[in-house]
Amino acid sequence: MKIIFLKLAKYSLIFIVVSIAFILNYLFFAWFLSTLTTTPRTYSCDKPHIIYASSNGVHMDLIFHKDLLDKNFLAELSPLEGREYIAIGWGDKGFYLHTPSWAELKVSTAISAAFLPSTTLMHVTHYKAVNPKWKSIELCTEQLTKLNQFVEASFKRNAANDLQILEGTGYRANDFFYEAKGNYTCLYTCNVWVNQALKKADVKTAVWSPFDKGIMKHL
Repeated sequence: MKIIFLKLAKYSLIFIVVSIAFILNYLFFAWFLSTLTTTPRTYSCDKPHIIYASSNGVHMDLIFHKDLLDKNFLAELSPLEGREYIAIGWGDKGFYLHTPSWAELKVSTAISAAFLPSTTLMHVTHYKAVNPKWKSIELCTEQLTKLNQFVEASFKRNAANDLQILEGTGYRANDFFYEAKGNYTCLYTCNVWVNQALKKADVKTAVWSPFDKGIMKHL
């Protein structure tokens, strides 16, 4: 019995040490790589398009005036009357559906999202006007096209090539969830998705950052 106890204690200690080492390394590289920036191609245009990036303190979205989205794609999103702006984000399915607010966050949901490759959703929110807290980003037409292609390609489609909306799952009357491509992990978070979108659009951003602040500070 004593031997079993000692073995359990040994493996528990190893697990704790490895976990702490992983977390410390994760936080270090998240900080370090977020201080390094990409060197995108330079664009010049007389009338740049304006999009926005927003954060709720943890999770980022990209926001488009509806006229900047592809017309066919916009029609699929069924824009709400009187709502001029559409925010789009990508994230863990379980987290999105079961954690409408941080007060409802469960440990099991957080662990699953962080350490287990999980299915994902696109979160689409329709807004009436620009929020002054949003960060504006200027894009030339070619950059906007690249960004739109990345965002649209993140939505999963069915056999009929239609978007797959999850009816009745939004937090409010102006937001909706759709099935998404890809898996969520601690290495590819909702904010990494935004960062990748910015890279595709040749916007200067962090080399890698799983956290919103590592991206927002460069915008």
